[in-house]
Amino acid sequence: MWSSAFVLLAFGVIGVAVGLWIKSSKATSANAEVGTSAIYPMEKRTISRFESPSEEAALDCVKRALLVRDPAMVPKYFRLGTTDPDTVVTFLENMAKTDGPVTGYSWLSSMDRNGMLIDGVVIKGERGYSPRNRLALLTPDENGKWLIDYDAFARTSKPAWDGVLDPKYTGGLVRVFVARDRYYNSVFAKDSEWSCYRLSSPDWKEVLLGYCRQNTPELVAITRVIDNARVSGDNSGTTRMTLEIERVEGAEPRQFRITRVWAEDWVMSATPFDEPFK
Repeated sequence: MWSSAFVLLAFGVIGVAVGLWIKSSKATSANAEVGTSAIYPMEKRTISRFESPSEEAALDCVKRALLVRDPAMVPKYFRLGTTDPDTVVTFLENMAKTDGPVTGYSWLSSMDRNGMLIDGVVIKGERGYSPRNRLALLTPDENGKWLIDYDAFARTSKPAWDGVLDPKYTGGLVRVFVARDRYYNSVFAKDSEWSCYRLSSPDWKEVLLGYCRQNTPELVAITRVIDNARVSGDNSGTTRMTLEIERVEGAEPRQFRITRVWAEDWVMSATPFDEPFK
């Protein structure tokens, strides 16, 4: 009897030990899958003293903004940054050519990014049987008035895309869709030194390749953005970001080094997104 009891106790101890080991292994695997989010916790929801607009109010603001043709009315609907009102009016006038007629709107509600409170509306268009969607991201000004961020709306790059891709230029600031990739070649041949990303834009047909050097603030920032998107339920593998890219001697024409992560979306705040990781 004593021998049997001892054997049962021994099996019980072994069973508990195995269970704890399995639990520990699962936790380690989960942390590895989440990546830097396990090291840098998810950001908390932005707290604002301004209430978000209702679906009706957000859609009404966007619809009215698209009809603006008077430069004096532009600041009533758009957060301009360094863009002048005449440029905004010209862009709005040309939207029918670039995006086709508007076919509908989709309200995205609140989307916190870069420590800012942001609400989104998708403007659905169609040009030549191809969908051409454009994103209106609204943020409150210091008085609580919600305005469309023009640079995000126009997907502004500096210089324009023709300039960014011109071999005479060293690079620039771009608003792009970012996804992980595995193309390692030329000066970016070693995946032990670089992480590769696919950079695409509705405004340029060619897909670019961006590279972050391992163990750099920009790599931590990009990983955080992708992880945040996945944890929030976006499993597309593609995320909006505002990046600074530069040419590297010896690289292929569509290869660039990523030197800054300015924003985890297309709306830039006063503090670059990668600043806390420097």
